Amino acid sequence: MNRFDIIETIGKEHFVSNLENGEFSYPKALSSEGKTIDPSLIFSNKKTKHSFLDIRFVSNGVSILVETKDNFDKWNTNETQTQVQSYVNYEKVLTGNKIIAILANTQDDRIKVWWGSDLTIDESHQIKNQYELRSFDEYADIYQGKKNDRDQVLKSTYALNELLHKHGINEKIRSQFVGTCLLALKNTLVYEGLSTKQIISGVEEVITQLLNSDLDKAFKLGILKNKVLESQDVRSLNKEAFQEVVRYIEKNILPYINDKSTMGQDILNLFFTTFNKYVGKADKNQAFTPDHIVHFMCQAMGINRNSRILDPCCGSGAFLVRAMTEAMDDCSNDTERDEIKKQSIYGIEYEETAFGLATTNMLIHGDGNSNIRQGNCFDMSAFIGDANINVVLMNPPYNAQRKHCDISYVKNWSKTVKQDPSKGLHYVHHVASAVKTGKLAVLLPMACGIGDKGDIRAFKEKMLKDHSLNAVFSLPPDVFHPGATASVCCMIFDLGQRHEKSNLETFFGYFRDDGFIKKKYLGRVEKTKGDSTEGVWPDIESKWLSLYRQRKSVAGVSVTKTVTAHDEWLAEAYMDTDYSNLTKSDFLEAVHDYVAYLFGKKILDNPSNKASNTKIFELKHEEWIEVRIGKIFNALRGTSSADLDVSEDRTDYYKIPHLRPSKSYNIINGYLSEESAEGRLFPKGSLIMGNTGEGSHTHSYIAHEDFVPNNNLSVLVPVAHNMNIFHRLFLIPIIEYNRYRYAYGRIPSNNRFLQSTIKLPAKQNGELDWEFMEEYIKSLPYSCNLD
Repeated sequence: MNRFDIIETIGKEHFVSNLENGEFSYPKALSSEGKTIDPSLIFSNKKTKHSFLDIRFVSNGVSILVETKDNFDKWNTNETQTQVQSYVNYEKVLTGNKIIAILANTQDDRIKVWWGSDLTIDESHQIKNQYELRSFDEYADIYQGKKNDRDQVLKSTYALNELLHKHGINEKIRSQFVGTCLLALKNTLVYEGLSTKQIISGVEEVITQLLNSDLDKAFKLGILKNKVLESQDVRSLNKEAFQEVVRYIEKNILPYINDKSTMGQDILNLFFTTFNKYVGKADKNQAFTPDHIVHFMCQAMGINRNSRILDPCCGSGAFLVRAMTEAMDDCSNDTERDEIKKQSIYGIEYEETAFGLATTNMLIHGDGNSNIRQGNCFDMSAFIGDANINVVLMNPPYNAQRKHCDISYVKNWSKTVKQDPSKGLHYVHHVASAVKTGKLAVLLPMACGIGDKGDIRAFKEKMLKDHSLNAVFSLPPDVFHPGATASVCCMIFDLGQRHEKSNLETFFGYFRDDGFIKKKYLGRVEKTKGDSTEGVWPDIESKWLSLYRQRKSVAGVSVTKTVTAHDEWLAEAYMDTDYSNLTKSDFLEAVHDYVAYLFGKKILDNPSNKASNTKIFELKHEEWIEVRIGKIFNALRGTSSADLDVSEDRTDYYKIPHLRPSKSYNIINGYLSEESAEGRLFPKGSLIMGNTGEGSHTHSYIAHEDFVPNNNLSVLVPVAHNMNIFHRLFLIPIIEYNRYRYAYGRIPSNNRFLQSTIKLPAKQNGELDWEFMEEYIKSLPYSCNLD
């Protein structure tokens, strides 16, 4: 690939040079503009500073910088990337343009491409699977076609939903209606000045032409017409309202559609996923997988041009769209990309409305819809077998009704069972049996990872009989917000490899923080790096993928473990807790909270901030030992309010506190009589812990008077050691540091909690150092109030 070919391919009309040999001198350019650059931003080797770029293209606020090397293999990677970074830094000062940076090999066609709003030449900014140079417009479209503005897309999505609500478009058809309008607009729909009937006819004509080569054309068009175009809501729109809706879509959504290039974040898929969440917010069973999680799953599965992908519960098509994009990214030419669209993407969807939306979604993204079938995946084993699938991506229904499930499985249900007892696992087993070999990634509720009994364990056994569990990732607890509320994990199976024959330990990732936060009216949005507009997700995804591919164990993040069907399949059960961030402030908070509570209850008149001793201690976590909680405590559960005579107010008769879980010391549920408390009473100073609820589980407190706990509390009774108040206060932060093990769908029984381990200070002989724990708490401010 010589210099001439590079300029011709990208576009000679955008080529810019200011030296006779065709290179671009940044010092010369800066001088002519009267600008200077911080010398620390310019790197150099022993011979020269990196300030002369080989090839530069500029147009409409976008700069493409190309540095050529005769052979990548003989150049130091860090040095070449540092060189390119210098040019990027120069360009930022010179123009402030959006930048695409390219390293091109002149001996062959190898290239490396980087992009980003605050471009750094590193792995997280590199566009993977680049095998050929593209045109300037294709590279510029990464920025300009998507506008790189996720927040604006989300705001437009919310506003569009409100607009459709105002005009009376039912929630059930909104997604399909919007998708159909988008598709028609993308194919030059004319609507201004036309009547509602004329606009509908125009939309129908566009869809008919797009489905010309589809074997299921009549069926798909029939669904579209019956469900959307001929619906009363659409037909009753007056022309002004119809034009307003289409105009809004054209102005605020259409600009983000980009099928000229598959590089970068698919903003349109973000729109579809988010819009579906809004219109489905009343149905908490709808789980629309966010695009960044779909992308992560595709990356973990290693989807490429040879992948043949199936989603047997494809919904609106998010997995299929992203999988098609990833497979096309691995192609070298348009012929290979066209083949991906025609022969590599397969989907099945039961619900007609979702099926129609998947069809439209795929057409908007450049076809790939001809192998999507409407029906029940349990009736399509032949279709699955003939497709020669080697990659499965799926998110089955977790609470499927009888009509949606496998008939042979439903026959074994008792009459009282109304929803799938396997929580979606029987879908996974059926599809895995039909596909036979390859890889399968599935989103399932945490209960399937925990499941050690009943139908869930039965299907875990069936899966491991013929397949192996490669990995399980615990995902963010609110990943489907604002739609479904399910807390889920992602399981990856190697199909056709019996688990007991696999030589690979299962990888477990605690991937709870994806860098997204909830924002009102926007759903979950990506955090940015400082003052930059660049999101944090690419770095997080890169870290997750690196840990998984290296199968690396990191305290608080990941672990590998040999498991069976009878074991738990979640990182929380096996991962080491990272105590490196446990500091003095954590213990001080425990002391301060308790003293503040005592003061608030007027048990202390005037708390002092003095310590009980003046010793200085160091927390040497690395020297602490692991101990099973059951060796320190028994956990005794309390009594339900329903079984007791509870008064809201304290009186001479009702004077025994009845306690409940809380995130603070505000734990009084009411008061009991001595008669009602008899046989259930625990002494003051006891350590109590919440044993249920996402927010209060394992939050711990110390009771300041005799009490009766309710059934959502457990009292941690010392087994052997005579614990005092200082020991208990030391243990509170340690227990709290392990809260991640028991939240979001993984609430254990007391027995499972006691089987867990924590780390505590120990003496050289291996015995727990209770004296250190006591003296450490006594060295903290406010501890003098506890004597």
